[in-house]
Formats: sequence, structure tokens, C-alpha cells
Amino acid sequence: MSEDNKAYVYPELTGRRRIYTDVEKITKENIFQVLEEAMLVHMENANNMVTLMRYEKGIQPLVRKKTIRKDVDIRVQDNLANQITEFKLGYVWGQPITYVQRGNKDLSKSTDKQNDSQDDAISMLNELNDSEYAFSKDQELGRFVEINGIGYQFVDIKKVYDGLAPFDLATLNPLFTFCIYRNSALQEKIAGVTFRRTKDGTVYYTVFTPDTRYEIKDMREIINGNKPENPWSFMGRSGEANPFGKIPIVEFNRATDRMGCFERQISDMNALNVEVSDFANSVAQTTQEVFFGTGFDLPKDSDGKTQSPIGGQWIIAPQSGNGGTPMLKAVSSTFDYQGVQENIVSKRNMILQKAYVPIQTDPGGGSTGSAMNMSSGWSAAENSACKEEQILRRGKAEIVELELIAIQKTNSIPYDSPLRELKFSDVKPKFIRNKTYDLATKVNSMVAMINSGVHGRVAMEQVDLFPDVAQAWADSRKTIEQYQESLIKKDTQQQPQKREMADLSDQTGNSPILDGMSTNDGGGDDVQES
Repeated sequence: MSEDNKAYVYPELTGRRRIYTDVEKITKENIFQVLEEAMLVHMENANNMVTLMRYEKGIQPLVRKKTIRKDVDIRVQDNLANQITEFKLGYVWGQPITYVQRGNKDLSKSTDKQNDSQDDAISMLNELNDSEYAFSKDQELGRFVEINGIGYQFVDIKKVYDGLAPFDLATLNPLFTFCIYRNSALQEKIAGVTFRRTKDGTVYYTVFTPDTRYEIKDMREIINGNKPENPWSFMGRSGEANPFGKIPIVEFNRATDRMGCFERQISDMNALNVEVSDFANSVAQTTQEVFFGTGFDLPKDSDGKTQSPIGGQWIIAPQSGNGGTPMLKAVSSTFDYQGVQENIVSKRNMILQKAYVPIQTDPGGGSTGSAMNMSSGWSAAENSACKEEQILRRGKAEIVELELIAIQKTNSIPYDSPLRELKFSDVKPKFIRNKTYDLATKVNSMVAMINSGVHGRVAMEQVDLFPDVAQAWADSRKTIEQYQESLIKKDTQQQPQKREMADLSDQTGNSPILDGMSTNDGGGDDVQES
């Protein structure tokens, strides 16, 4: 049997290993030993990431051998891995990740004037990230995170100020980037590493510690920083100061086990590929049937070999000498195409369900909106995205802290700019999903909160309706505050507010399932406010 026809054995994928070291601090004396040990773990992670990225692109060898009719060997990749990844990129990462003010009352005991200044500063911070195309770089980061379980971004002080952002934001390839943590209870990050390989095979490593930046060539010498005092010394240089005082390489984890979005379903997807391939092979084998004949001889070619029957060919056979009737028929087996197709569809839906991807087909029937959300998987997808968001927020918070340090270190930002007064504790990363999904409920909820006296910015954050909450609040603050002041000044008792439009709450009155067998004839407009 040829090598191409052998069964493929996939490696065991259980998430990317975190890299630890026992040293308390990385110095020029121990950096080579720590780096060498870390590279052993990273290369194992990198090999697994290459497998995952190739798998998502559709390079999915079958896990079984073709032993019968090797001339009919169709190999199909359904590639649900790409479908799962694309959904996650659209649902979790589809809207730009922006920043909002954490709250009016914080550790710094800000006054109303300072809060207004912080709102302006956060709007400016969002503009700076927009000028760095953070929305595009976050999508690039999201693809690495969703496929591999980990991803990296890098912040640096811009060397040549272009009038926009004073910092550079870059997404790094996880195949050439990793972080090193101290083997302790706190698991402090003590180094961030990125490397490149030139055409001549030389490898250059850039290692960031909280206080030093090392440039290392071929894991043999440090090539930046101060030279040794003795000119005849063989010691490398000592590295140069890290202006951030923090490690500017930020690691993002998709989950606590650092696994990709489809990694757990690879065995199911391999089984699906086998079944789809066998289905295609069965159709091909039925089309290219094997014939069985008796009582006659088929014609021979010029070399004396018997010719196979072909479509439209006449076969004239003499009477058999023993009185039997010559016979020619196809040898075929009965195949339940409908049952196999149903099994394929069921298996696809099961894989999508395990990966928390909604079924993108019409479920039919007359279910209410809430019931359809649960049955089609949108509720499970939202719960999964909320969990992932809580883990990703840590990385975006580190990015904010580094960007604020870069703003403080540069002379390009005016000294009276609100950006210089902005503190890390004032900023909160905001993930937006389904901006217009269930628009009626979101609008009604926001109006109800504003009418009840809830701060307008808090109401906007709660409904997940605006891609840039800080900018939306800055543009709408004057009108909303004037409206809330007018409500307070009213002497008469406030009447219940009429909702702007019907929403999902009307399903209770209209559904015989949710409210017995009785319904309201008036529909959504008859629902009474409590």
C-alpha cells in the first residue's frame, strides 16, 4: 500500500503549555539557560499550532485507509473547523473592542469635572487606537486566539510621531512569540520573547524583562547595550533599559486550558470527514459499477487483453453449449442514501452544538423568539462568549496600561491634554456583540433606565448597543442630562412611560405555552407596566 493511502494519526492536542522558569529574575548571566529551556516547550506548542492552523485551512487527512476499490478514492473535507472559527470571529470579535470609563466613583475619588475630563480622555484614547487600526489588528489577534487558544500583541513607543497615536500597536505571530512566567504561586510574567529567522539561518531573539530589553543572536551573544569594560573580554553586551518598566508583550488566552475553539471536536470532525468521503465513494462506485458475466467472451484488444464493457457498447454472445443463457449484469450493493444523509446532517449539528455555534437553518414551527434562541443555540453561544470575554479582558487591560505609559513617556502629546490625567483604573475594555440583535428590547431597556435616573453612560454600557460607548455618551450626554433634569423638576406624579416598541416581553402574553392556554387579544400594546 502506498504511503498516500495510509491512515493518518493526529497528535494529541490538549491546549498550549504555559512556559515557566524557576529563576526569580532574568539577568544577562542566566538568560541563555532560561531561553534555551523555554524554547523546548515553545517548539512543542508551535508544532501543535501549525497542525491547528493547517486543519482550519482544510488540510485534514483522513484517519482511515481505503482497502476496497482503491481506484475509487474520493477524499472530502467538510471543514467545520473553518465554519466554527469564522463564527467566533464574527460573534466575539466582530465589533471593535473599545474602552469606557469604569465609573464615576473610583479609587481617585474623582469630582464631576474630573469625570467629564475622563470621558473626553477615553474618547481620545479610542480615537488613537482607531488611528492605529486596532479594529483590524484585533481581528488578526482573534484568528490566532480562536484557532490556537493563545495570541500576542505588542505595544511600543513610536519612534517617529505621525501626529496621531504616540504608540505602535502590533499583533505578533504566536509561532514566533511566547511569554515566560515564574514558577510560583503568583505566576508573575518575567519575560516576553519574540524571534525571527533570516534567510541565512541566523535567529535573532528580542527578550523583554520589566527593566531590560535584550537583543540576542543565535542564543550565543547579547548584541545590544553597553560593551564589556575589558576590550579583550568575550562576554556579550548587557542589554538596554526597557522604557516601559513593564513587559510590552501581552499574552491573550481564549480559555483557562489554552485550547482552540474547535480543538476538542477534531475527533468528531475526522469521523464526519470519513463518513462524507465514504458517501461520495459509494455514489462513485454505483456509477462505476463492476460487471459480472457468464456464457460469453468479451472482445479482446490488439494485445490480447479482454476489454471492459463501456456504456453504449453492443455485446453479442453465442448460445452456450450447455443450453444456458448468456448473462451480463452489474454487481452492486444496496445503500441507504437517505439514512446516511440524515446521519451526516445530525453529526454536523452535534459538532456545531459542542462548539457553541448556533444552527444556521430555519427550525420551523411557531416557537417564540426566546424558545428559538435556546433551541437554535444562540443562548449557549452568548454564554460561551461572555465566559471568553472575561478572560480576554485581562489582556486588553494590559494593552491599555502600556498605551497610557507610552502617552506619558512621549513629548508629542500636549501636557494639558486630558490623556495625561487618565489612569489605568479609570478605563475598562468593552466588548460589543450583536449590536442590533433584539433591538426593541435594548431600546426599551435603555429608555427605562434613563427614565429611572440611571446614569446615561451606564445605561448605554448595559444594553450593548453602541460600538463606541464613550463616543456615543459624549455626543448624547447634554440631551440625556437635560431630559433627566426635566423629569426631576416635574411637580405632578410621573405617569408610567410608554414603551417605544414591542419587545420579547410580549411573548408571555401571546404564547399559549408560556401563559397557559389564554392569550391577550390586544397583543403587545396591552401589556401593563408594573
